[in-house]
Amino acid sequence: MSRRIRPFILLAVPALLGLGYLVLVARRAASEDRTWERPLVRRDLAEIKADTLRVLVVDDPLCHENWPQAERGAIFEMIERFAAHEALEMAARPVPMDSLIPMLQTGRGDLIAAPLSRGSELLAHVARSISYWQVSPMVAQLRADRILGLPEPVDPDTVLVSDASPLARPSLWKDGPVRTVLPGGSTHALIEQLAMGRVGAVLVTDAEARYYARAYPQLDLKPLTADPLHLVFGMRSNSPRLLHALDHWIKDDDERDARAMLMAAYGRPLGTRRALGRSRGSLAPGDTISPFDSLFQHFAGMHGLPWELLAAIAFKESRFDSTATSHRGAQGLMQLMPRTARGLGLDSLHLVDVQVNAAATYLTVLDSIWMRSIPDRKQRLPFILAAYNTGPGHVLDAQKLAEEIGLDRSRWFGNVERAITLLAFPDYFARERIVNGRCKGSETFIYVREVLALYRKYRTASE
Repeated sequence: MSRRIRPFILLAVPALLGLGYLVLVARRAASEDRTWERPLVRRDLAEIKADTLRVLVVDDPLCHENWPQAERGAIFEMIERFAAHEALEMAARPVPMDSLIPMLQTGRGDLIAAPLSRGSELLAHVARSISYWQVSPMVAQLRADRILGLPEPVDPDTVLVSDASPLARPSLWKDGPVRTVLPGGSTHALIEQLAMGRVGAVLVTDAEARYYARAYPQLDLKPLTADPLHLVFGMRSNSPRLLHALDHWIKDDDERDARAMLMAAYGRPLGTRRALGRSRGSLAPGDTISPFDSLFQHFAGMHGLPWELLAAIAFKESRFDSTATSHRGAQGLMQLMPRTARGLGLDSLHLVDVQVNAAATYLTVLDSIWMRSIPDRKQRLPFILAAYNTGPGHVLDAQKLAEEIGLDRSRWFGNVERAITLLAFPDYFARERIVNGRCKGSETFIYVREVLALYRKYRTASE
């Protein structure tokens, strides 16, 4: 062999071996892809009844979530009702969206209960139930906010949508505003980024919109013109008895009503959302704010507080009703909890002057918590009001969380107020550093803004 040919062979052999290896890998991958086109096990209703209905779900507030000592999610609870109807033992198995079909076809799951539409490509090679629910598209953006200087939202150029959403079908949006499909993410993760002000617009279903509107008061939600999508369950093509039982259950009128009640429990009807920070109406100068103005002035003066602040809290808490009692046990004009009163050395909240004095004392105590870390009293006041509403522990937790996610822990508006809304979700309130558990942060978000708006109004009138 010539010396010129030998080096060529030495170089060519490894290259050919490498090419052969790549072809082998490609064939194997293609073969593996094809295996999910058909079931690899036979498990129909009879086999499932003798064992367990393995339900494949995705982590999503409307599908399935693991809460402390409980499992939740509208779709999960629907399938719980089906399992009870058929006397089936049931186990939910949360998996990533791209693992649903392999898990189903290999028998590690029997039923896909994820937010998938009838036309989803993911369900191309499996049997599908009839529609159990319809959803329509909406666009979520940040709400106009006078405090943060956010204008009224306009039609966005780009709308993000998770590839796990039933709305993530390019054929639906050829001429629409949807430009980006987020691979490997979730609608919940996108909405969190939107609520923190880090993305501009997110595509959601109307069911998701109702759910997130309750958790995030900072969101604006508008419908898009499009046909509704039909959500379905998926199962192996060799499970006809399971499919028949499921379709029969979906058609039942009582179950249709029960599904509607379940969905309603996960979100209220959407109303018009005006700009945040708006003050409704005004008081003429010299108007009496309440029958308790003299008490507010007396006890505010004792504690170095503006008396209009006590008046604003009293109106927000009880509408100036000294006999009010909440379902949680808060009492009187200022709606203090009895345990808070006892902590302040008070035995009773039955007398109005005691109620006002207790509230003024408590505000002073709360002020001392943040006095050193937030020296500016104007910046400190929203933290004090938030703590009055939900307790100082939750506000301190929200500050920790704000710091973790890159927000300013010493500024309330646009920062800690946004972080506190996340404490409604187990991904956040179950973290190791969060020691006070779940908080309905959306209520505190609105409470602080409304009390401050009232305070400004009362102060203007009194001046």
